[in-house]
Amino acid sequence: MSGNIIIYGSSSLISLELIKILDKDTSKFYLFCRNKNEIEKFIINNNFDKNKFIIFEVDLIDLKKNLELINNIKNVTGLIWMAGFSGDSDKELEDLESAKANIQINLLNPILIINEILKKIIKDGRSFLVIVTSVAGLRGRGKNLIYGSAKSGLITYASGLRQKFNKNLKVITVIPGYIKTKNFNVIAPSFLICTPAQLAIKIFKAIKHNKEIIYSSFIWKIIMFVLKFIPEKIFKKLKF
Repeated sequence: MSGNIIIYGSSSLISLELIKILDKDTSKFYLFCRNKNEIEKFIINNNFDKNKFIIFEVDLIDLKKNLELINNIKNVTGLIWMAGFSGDSDKELEDLESAKANIQINLLNPILIINEILKKIIKDGRSFLVIVTSVAGLRGRGKNLIYGSAKSGLITYASGLRQKFNKNLKVITVIPGYIKTKNFNVIAPSFLICTPAQLAIKIFKAIKHNKEIIYSSFIWKIIMFVLKFIPEKIFKKLKF
């Protein structure tokens, strides 16, 4: 595994952990984020070669700017898509612009940007595309109505890419449950919670061993499998 890797949502803790793992075999990192200060500190604190990192500070909702920035990147061997935000479901039902922004950031712009980057990825069977989605995309819930719908679309998009490119490109769908990030405040059993470092290792292993779909833990895979078969007339009454 070597070459040039693009990471969207590169300031997330999962992305930073992945950079630690991938650094040795990567020629250049192209990092897209909203705030580059954290990444610059991270590079210094970990004694990385700063010449290997090109950081673009850009908002994902600005599609034109994103497409301009990726235009000059060449010989891409890996793309990790980590960007997104959960939004506010209640507000999005009332406010058109809020709903529109969620769909743009979590589904529309990711698809359009990834489509452009795909033109630059070397399709030799060794290059990879990692798309991080969410368990929210596997069954609709009122608490994350727009977000879940967008992630569902992203999961379907990744599945289509996997069929489209088959053996020419590794396409890995990551479906996390609870991740213990900086603002994590969910009360849940420890076996449902994954740390950024743990998920980064799982993603790296998925790339290395050609896994196609991974969850943050096996228990989440079981939970979502069971939820899939609950009849709608029962599921709609559940409060979670």
